Amino acid sequence: MNFYIVFCKTKRKFDKYIKINRIRNKVIVDIPELLNEFDIKDNYQDYFNLMVYTKINHSLRKGKTIYYIPDFKNSDIDITEIFKLKEILEFDINFNVLVFYEEFMQDNKIINDVIGNLDFFNSSQIIRDY
Repeated sequence: MNFYIVFCKTKRKFDKYIKINRIRNKVIVDIPELLNEFDIKDNYQDYFNLMVYTKINHSLRKGKTIYYIPDFKNSDIDITEIFKLKEILEFDINFNVLVFYEEFMQDNKIINDVIGNLDFFNSSQIIRDY
């Protein structure tokens, strides 16, 4: 099974990637979409984390590939915290990264964090233009 952290600010590019590559049997955990859908504010952060964890765990039991899209609109985002997801996952799950480089060209901190930790992932895919 595979777990992907998707570095993408606009979901439209990721949707195009899914369509072109005909990816099936997937679950997309889109944090910005979930925050909007459930109108989650800071007070409910623990509940939200449990909800996301439960969704990921349920998907892994069903053997689905998971695409996790963090909330990059949040200025307090810490990439190293996102990488801690690997510790939560089981050992037989491939931990991968998918980066839409064009969207992060101006944000050197995020690109440097990802490129500096490429050995942390089982596989990586950096897409320049999509």
